[in-house]
Amino acid sequence: MPGLDDRLVAAALADLAVGCDVVLGAAHDALPYILAVPRLDHELLALVEASYRDGVLAAFAERGLVLGLLRHERRLASAADARALAIDPRAPAELAALVRERLGGPPRP
Repeated sequence: MPGLDDRLVAAALADLAVGCDVVLGAAHDALPYILAVPRLDHELLALVEASYRDGVLAAFAERGLVLGLLRHERRLASAADARALAIDPRAPAELAALVRERLGGPPRP
């Protein structure tokens, strides 16, 4: 995730501080990109692993967990993701410039 930074960490910690049982964010492909928990919980981690593709949010809701949600981020898993990041105005400027250079595109002002 190219946008993971101190602000994101602070947001996750703030959600945990106000009582969230779990904090996650969704990437553009709707898959979670980060999971924060206030303490190591093997049962919760097993739940996430078991329900990752089949509705982790529903699994949390069924158990009455308080969920914190982080901002959307773009996952870089394919060439198409790189092309999208290169023109995304929210992408970190240095990373977007590097991706554009690697893709052979013109630099943006």
